[in-house]
Amino acid sequence: MKTSIKLFIMLFAVMAFGQKHTVEGEIHAVKEAGLHRIPVPHNLRSYATRNLRDIRIWDTKGNQVPYFIQPAMSYKSTKVSDFTEFPVISSARITDSIATYIFQNPDKTIKQAVFLIANYQGTKSYRLEGSNDQNQWFGIVNNGKLDQLSHPKETSVYKVINFPLCAYKYLKVVFNDKQSLPINLLKIGKATAETVTIMPIAMDKIPVKAIAFSEENKKTEIHINFDRLEVINEIRIDIAGPELYSRNATLYAIREREVKRNIESYKQVLTTFSIRSDKDLVFDISTITEKELYLEIENKDNPKLQINSIQFMQEPLYLVAALNAQNTYKVTAGNTALNVPDYDISEVTNTLKSNLPIAEISSVTYVQAKTKEKAEISFWQQPWFMWCCIGLAALIISYYAFNLIKDLNKK
Repeated sequence: MKTSIKLFIMLFAVMAFGQKHTVEGEIHAVKEAGLHRIPVPHNLRSYATRNLRDIRIWDTKGNQVPYFIQPAMSYKSTKVSDFTEFPVISSARITDSIATYIFQNPDKTIKQAVFLIANYQGTKSYRLEGSNDQNQWFGIVNNGKLDQLSHPKETSVYKVINFPLCAYKYLKVVFNDKQSLPINLLKIGKATAETVTIMPIAMDKIPVKAIAFSEENKKTEIHINFDRLEVINEIRIDIAGPELYSRNATLYAIREREVKRNIESYKQVLTTFSIRSDKDLVFDISTITEKELYLEIENKDNPKLQINSIQFMQEPLYLVAALNAQNTYKVTAGNTALNVPDYDISEVTNTLKSNLPIAEISSVTYVQAKTKEKAEISFWQQPWFMWCCIGLAALIISYYAFNLIKDLNKK
């Protein structure tokens, strides 16, 4: 009897929780054990929640495999010329606490400094303070952050920090070493700086379900539909003509709001940009998540643009997980009831994304939720049986009521 009850509970649990995810994929066996970078394919990401809290990696025994998420980043390098070094008044370091550098401002005002830093793996937070007497210090930057602190070919990198314009004679930069190893700050100065992209991000193309063009009031309106909510980071437009053009474009979505107990639609502007024949037709936009979009182009008195294609792009994301060799893993997503997992791996792992081997997710399939079979209904549960009982009860009540009234009339 107890065994039957246990089996029933297990069956109920499987039915209740086994099919809550809507999409799953497979990670094929890797050659060597260790940390791997796992690109999240578009056809899996589109079914996941926006913050990817529902993604899980499972081994063959059904155990969760810890991971953390790393965004793809283009590697940007700062080139400097005419570097002039600032006098460093003092430097001090408290082990596992802070590192402090005080340097002199040679100009009347200052709003930028250039750091020359020995290659460092990771990020570093800092704060910047200013003073005129080195006794009383005032805040300039409360919580700054330096990233991409390594160069692929050189042993050091230049990093430019910008801050509010100030006229302090002395500035103090304080690095936080409590949660990370100290950096080696070689020089502080000013220079003519230029940031160039060495390794651009390879964007993922988002499939479009439908796109429609219309012309009205000297404007071109483009209506775009996707199959599902999509995370969009970039727009690319291919234009065949005319040869010269400069148009203002607005990207918006249709929203609804309640006004005096009535529901009305309105346009919510997501971003604006300029389409010019002398500029690249690639437009970075703040991350948006939409299923339906509108792009409006102002033509004024000019001929409409001959648009060959419009592409919507998505920045890739990576899962970083420790995988065993010769093992296969399953990745699931789509269970909106799940919270963000709390794994230790992100706290103890500090590694460069470019140095990790790649493990691909393949065979992504949509999982149709299982529907419960309709149980057989006994005859006494049928609607006709219920109405028969109600009718019979009504006849009996009517019979007794009739006889009661009849007896009362006799008396």
